Parts: sequence; C-alpha cells; structure tokens
Amino acid sequence: MMRRAEYGAVITAVVFVAAMTAAGIWFGLDEVWHRMWALSPAVLAGLLLLSLVNYALRAWRWHLFGHHLGIDVPAGRTGLYYVAGFAMTTTPGKVGEALRLWLLERCHGYRYERTAPLLIGDRMGDAVAITLLCLTGLSSFGAAYGAGTLVATAALAGGLLMLLRPQVPLRAVLLAYGLVGRWPRLFGGARTVVRKTSRLLDPRIFALTSAMGVVGWLCEAYALHWLLTDLGAQITLQQAIFVFAFAMLVGAVSMLPGGLGGTEATMFALLTLLGVPADTALAATLIIRLTTLWFAVVLGFAALPVALKLARQPAAERLATADGIR
Repeated sequence: MMRRAEYGAVITAVVFVAAMTAAGIWFGLDEVWHRMWALSPAVLAGLLLLSLVNYALRAWRWHLFGHHLGIDVPAGRTGLYYVAGFAMTTTPGKVGEALRLWLLERCHGYRYERTAPLLIGDRMGDAVAITLLCLTGLSSFGAAYGAGTLVATAALAGGLLMLLRPQVPLRAVLLAYGLVGRWPRLFGGARTVVRKTSRLLDPRIFALTSAMGVVGWLCEAYALHWLLTDLGAQITLQQAIFVFAFAMLVGAVSMLPGGLGGTEATMFALLTLLGVPADTALAATLIIRLTTLWFAVVLGFAALPVALKLARQPAAERLATADGIR
C-alpha cells in the first residue's frame, strides 16, 4: 500500500508541474519564470517559516486531541506521525490520515475506533479555521462569493451541532444496524467513534484548538499577502486572506487529493479578479502552493522512513523507545 501511495504522490506532483507549465506557456512562461526567480531568498525563507508555524500548530493540536481522548503517546511521537502523514497528502483516499492512525495502532496498540476521532477532529479543526478566515475576508469580495461561504458555514455548523447532541448520529447508527442486521462490531465501533468525537467539542478544548487552527492557517494566508506584495501586486491583507481561504475551501469540497486543481484554479481566478496581472497571479499561485502543500509533502517524506522504522521494531523495543522520548 505504501508503495502505491508513493507512486500516487509522484504522479500528482508530475501532473501539478505539467499543469502549471501549461498555464505558464499560455500566460507567458518567460514572465512567470522571471517573477518566480526574482523572489528573494529572505522572502522564500519567510514563507517556509510561516508554513512551519502552521504545521507545528496543527501537529500540537493533534496531540492535544489525543491527550483529551486518553491516548497516551509522547508529543515527539505524535508530531512525527503527524508530519509523516503529510507524505500522502496528494494521494487519493486521505491515505495520510489513515497512515497516522496505523502508526498509533502499530506502535502503541490503540485500536482504530479509539483513534478515528483524531482524523475527524483534525478535519473539523481545519474546516472551522478556514471557514472563519473566509468569513473574515468576505466583505472584500461582496455577495458574489457569499453564497458559497455561507453554505459551507451552515454545513459545518450542522455537523458541529450533531456532535454536540450525539444522540442523533447514535440513533442513526442504530437504525442503520437494524436495517442491515450484520457486522455488530463495525456498528459498535461507529458508536464509539461518535461518542469520542463529541468529546472534542468540550468548550475548552474546542476553543483552544480552533484558535490554534485559525492562527496556523492565517500564517499561510499572510504568506500569500507577503508574496504578492513582494511581487508588486496591490492587494490588501483582507483580500489575501479571503483568496487563500476560499481557494482552500474549494479544494476541500472538490475532494481531489490535496485540493489539486481546484485550489490553484480558484486562487488564480480570484487574484485576476482583483486586478493582479495574469503572470503575477500564476507565479504567486505556484510559489504559495510549493511553499505550503509541496513543502509539507517533502517534510512528510523525510519523516516517513523514521516512522516506518519505529513501526517495524519488535513490540517491546517500540515501547522502550517511546518511554525514552517522553
């Protein structure tokens, strides 16, 4: 499975480069490359640093979720597993999230029904942060994009309300089991996941993790503003926040691996609507995706061999190693 996932990541990288090259040819490849190569090393380092802040906050959030759910794993290990999952960001089927759960099961013995709420909480936390950032910048674009943002907000609010009152999804699981009449362990596990996921909406943990998500994603939105300003584009921070957040929202809704295609097209379109020249908009889109999405993938591939090596150790040796880094 890992080999196929690696192939998938490579294929999506090739497709991304090909698509961006084709777009560059259409809008003037020389100008796009000139814009990209004119980027100063200091600005590039700043963009990567802002991405690192986002990754660190999200990994810390994942650890806090696990601690709140009684998953006793050292912070160093959860950080390693979280970053390793980035290697599979551009593969179909959310393999990265599944990899993190597999590492917890393999290295620490936690069953999937106990750790699945981590996956849901991570997606939920990102959705809350991105939606709040969209609402923050919405006034800079007006009603034309309000409908999509409000629909996403309503859907998110509905999901959160169902988890706040888990009796509804729990009854739905019981109803589904009554109709199927088979796989009692599967449906029992689903009920466990619902109960434990609802615990992540405890006001204190939800407020803290939501703030962490907002700050983390705001760092990358600010990186887009910084980049555009450095490229000579006239764009406000509020506009940059909406462009980044709305593009991420579209990418998530598209269900494509890493939001590839939908995120880039939306970001480019919104920037050109703001009057940013096409070559500058394309260069900014390409650079910001390289320093956010693909930077994460590179870090993931760097962490993945270490995580897999730990997972292949005998059980006693894995536990001793984990105790040593607490």
